[in-house]
Amino acid sequence: MGWIRALLSLVLIAILLAFAWLLAPRLEFTERLLSLFVQATPWLPSSLTFEQFLVAAMLACLALTAGVLSAVLASGIAFQGSAMLARRRQQLREAEMQRHADELATRARDDYQRLTTLGMSLTQRLERRAIVQNMLQAAIQVTSQPRSDSAVGLWVLDFETECMRFEAGSRCDESTFVKREFSVVEPPFAKLISSRQTLQFADWRETMQFIVPEKGGRLGETTGLLLVPLIIENTVLGALSIFCHPDVLKHAETRANFYGAAWSQIALALAIAIQGELAMLDRLTGIVNQAYFLKRLAQEIERSNRYELSLGVLMVDIDNFKAVNDTLGHPQGDATLRIVSKLIKKEARVVDLVGRYGGEEFVVLLPETGFSDEHEGVSGAVTVAERVRKSVEDEFHDLQKPLAITVSVGVAVRRYPQDRQMDAREVIRIADEQLYKAKTTGKNKCCVYMPAAPERVA
Repeated sequence: MGWIRALLSLVLIAILLAFAWLLAPRLEFTERLLSLFVQATPWLPSSLTFEQFLVAAMLACLALTAGVLSAVLASGIAFQGSAMLARRRQQLREAEMQRHADELATRARDDYQRLTTLGMSLTQRLERRAIVQNMLQAAIQVTSQPRSDSAVGLWVLDFETECMRFEAGSRCDESTFVKREFSVVEPPFAKLISSRQTLQFADWRETMQFIVPEKGGRLGETTGLLLVPLIIENTVLGALSIFCHPDVLKHAETRANFYGAAWSQIALALAIAIQGELAMLDRLTGIVNQAYFLKRLAQEIERSNRYELSLGVLMVDIDNFKAVNDTLGHPQGDATLRIVSKLIKKEARVVDLVGRYGGEEFVVLLPETGFSDEHEGVSGAVTVAERVRKSVEDEFHDLQKPLAITVSVGVAVRRYPQDRQMDAREVIRIADEQLYKAKTTGKNKCCVYMPAAPERVA
């Protein structure tokens, strides 16, 4: 390359000299130089001849030309160097992008393989305990780093108590947390359920009301914390509490699709593990559905016959509920149903069973409960019915219509031995008749069927 540049320089100089030689006669350079020499004579040495002046002028022109050419060549070389450097940088960028693309492709293949393996391993055995252990191991595999394994706890929603209950853990147990059960309205589960989004904590110490400090301090480098909701059909069935290395949190956003797919598979496994519980629940209110309630009612009747006990059944209906849906819309209606179901559960005992019979109707099974406290049972069926009615009235009485709702209650009692032939269908029929009576005689009241006292034989 050097000799090519030198040859080009010589060619350019020759061209310039030839060009100057051709133009000199036309531009009268000789006469101009002679005039310039005469004008500059006072400042030039006396021994300097015109021929010497011409030589000096020529050398100066050559030097100027050489300087200009050198500057042009230097600029060209610099430009060429810059272009080469830019091209090199572009090549490096393209190589880096290709390397990054290859890494992403490799990671995608690995993630796909991991998800495939994960899905196969989660439900190899359908026994609940095995599924739970597989879920814990899957969460550990997804979030562990080469230098630190994650610690995972599984929490499952108890629909009856509306609490998140610690189910099982790996590298942590229930003593790691301040308590074994948290209400769904307590932190941190309240925010987890309302947002249905994974909660990230750079340090588990940010959740001191959740974790016992002494236990958390034993987790080593797994100082980060993920709380992952396990969601099926927009319902949070449970959650994972994952103590992980901080690097997992740094890459959580870029690997959101992978983590999302993993959590979905784990949530599906949880649904399979608790499918029996899901089958008996009403999805809207969280209480048992009609089919399960009738099954339990038949079982309780058998038990009542065996142990010679009475039982009560309440049929509860929301008064003027159609106006809520028609005026405020079905979302408000659904919210009203959830509130009423919670109020009924609040007034019932732990041994009682509250269910949704259909629409705006609810049913309550009261084992070992008769007509009043003076007779069989620890609490009379009418007493419980009146508590339910008043609780709903008090909750909504300050609201404007149509939300100023009330309930009507029908009460049926199956006595022993007088009603030992009465089956579940008959008990429901009597409670429904009394509910109809309450609805047609003023609403916001309780009606109970009182059988006539048997005649005494003289």
